[in-house]
Amino acid sequence: MIVSRTTRTVARRHKALEPLVPRASFTLAGVRLMYTGAGGEEHRCKIAGHCRTRVFEFPWIDLRLDGDEPHHFIHDTAPTHACVTADLIGYFENSMTRSKHYAISLSLRHEVSRTAEKIKSQKGEHVPVFLVIEEHNELVPVDMINGECSITDEVFVRDGKRVPALVGGREGERFITAWPTSDGAWPQPPSNHTLVHLILAAVRVAQQTSDPIGKYIDHSCFVTEDGQFVMMMPPARASARATTSVPMDAGAFKSNAAEIRQAIAAMVPDLAIPHMALLVNSLYSDEHKDDAYKRLEYLRLWQSLEETAKKLGYGGQVKRDNVVVGGKRTLRELNDYRNDIAHWWTDTLDENFLADLRSTINELIGRKYF
Repeated sequence: MIVSRTTRTVARRHKALEPLVPRASFTLAGVRLMYTGAGGEEHRCKIAGHCRTRVFEFPWIDLRLDGDEPHHFIHDTAPTHACVTADLIGYFENSMTRSKHYAISLSLRHEVSRTAEKIKSQKGEHVPVFLVIEEHNELVPVDMINGECSITDEVFVRDGKRVPALVGGREGERFITAWPTSDGAWPQPPSNHTLVHLILAAVRVAQQTSDPIGKYIDHSCFVTEDGQFVMMMPPARASARATTSVPMDAGAFKSNAAEIRQAIAAMVPDLAIPHMALLVNSLYSDEHKDDAYKRLEYLRLWQSLEETAKKLGYGGQVKRDNVVVGGKRTLRELNDYRNDIAHWWTDTLDENFLADLRSTINELIGRKYF
């Protein structure tokens, strides 16, 4: 029996790379039992906004700063803002009028403080540098009046001990939670993931790293019509990992940020080209995945490289050229390894090939936009 090979459209490939939206596994009746059983009460409100704040490592930098200009924006067009900063707490404290999320979220403020202290202690005398990406979206207002939201004490007492129901919870204060249900209302925040991935790709190219960028904080929340914080269930998770760095003084730091900002501005219009947007989305990974995921990542990256090489200015034969563009392996070697992976001729993926493929793409992006 001959099975024909079906080529997936670019649109379907984009869909496969979109972040998964948590599926509602409870009904309104089910979540009412959950939050009333934990001491919560039904709460009615209207949700009109959504915020998401992510804090990443800014890789490969050992900053020597004399206190001048610790913050540099690399993208500053609503609803998405990206900044590199050597003073994480100062950045947020000085921008509370703009950073709605930090202003209303006790949990985010707690995580920012904890992360800044932890990374500073790990760095010792060196100045840690962070990449902050904030999203502030206005939504079509949604009435949450049928039990989709609850209100609960930030701190409750169990067995005579104070237990925070909210990270950084305070005595005598309460917070709102929105619960996704199969039969209730739920706001739909817009997806800005392609632009976020572009920003991360630009940083990787500028810093000449093929490694995933470590993420320290990832917080999301809804915002009511009158500006109140609403925790989303399930809450977002955060991750962290070790970093590597190279020396950079304050002047170089400022120039580095300006270079990235200019590159992002040049790259954004090309997101309208489907294959370029697909390449950007294929590049991003912030977690250490298993072997099966890395195999799929290699195949996706190679396919996107084939489709965008000419758009990135490479005039040769991507599959055949014995040319090292980035990393240590030629294009032909990278293509041959792609075939090995596709036909399962390798027991496990060699991460050196994956790193070289990322480096090759980084180099081509760097040549065109930096």
